[in-house]
Amino acid sequence: MSESPAIIAHRGSACDHPENTLSAFAAAIAAGADAVELDVQIAACGTPMVIHDALLERTTGQPGLVQELTAAEIGAYSAHEPDRFGQAFLGEPIPSLATACHFLAKHDGLLVFIEIKEETLRRHALPAIMQRVAEDSAILGNNRVVISFVDEAIQVAGSLYGLRVGWVLPAFDPGTIARARTLAPEFLFCDRQRLPEGNAPLPSGCWNWAVYEVTDADEALDLAARGVNWIETMTPAALRRGLAQP
Repeated sequence: MSESPAIIAHRGSACDHPENTLSAFAAAIAAGADAVELDVQIAACGTPMVIHDALLERTTGQPGLVQELTAAEIGAYSAHEPDRFGQAFLGEPIPSLATACHFLAKHDGLLVFIEIKEETLRRHALPAIMQRVAEDSAILGNNRVVISFVDEAIQVAGSLYGLRVGWVLPAFDPGTIARARTLAPEFLFCDRQRLPEGNAPLPSGCWNWAVYEVTDADEALDLAARGVNWIETMTPAALRRGLAQP
């Protein structure tokens, strides 16, 4: 049997809590996640906010665009995901990156993957984004990894700010793997649906493989046998229980 891979809580324990919120992160930590992944969009004032979508409607039920609102204005929204949870989490705030990192830093050894979303990179200058992300996550020290689909973003994060980085693969083909060898990130993230079929080992390199979205323990172990070190899941508690089964 393959050694169990480490678990990344995808936007926290997003199966049973509003994604990218402190309550989702707390639940993930309680479930025994080894790491948490969160998403960053940049507010109009330049503040990194922890939210996946550029639009606020899916997670708050209210219209609005993150890049057109200040952090203070975004703070008035409730990220309770009414379509999924009704009013059960009403009042759950959208945290700033600084707030989230101060919360997560209380948990020794927890790794935090900070994904910079493509939409925000199209609206703000990349060096300014990375400087602010580096500053607002500084409390995490070496327990933070900046990830993105945009290869230039991780190049800036690594070369200018000395941050650990991971590349989220936009495709799985020889050209993309060749680009990964040039970028030499510490982590390569890939959607499970993009992986080649079969049981062949994934391409090796200087990186650790992280695959998402995985909820089944048997699949996680099969991926580990192919060289996957990290499994990203929105169901960290259930996956941890499944991996603990003999």
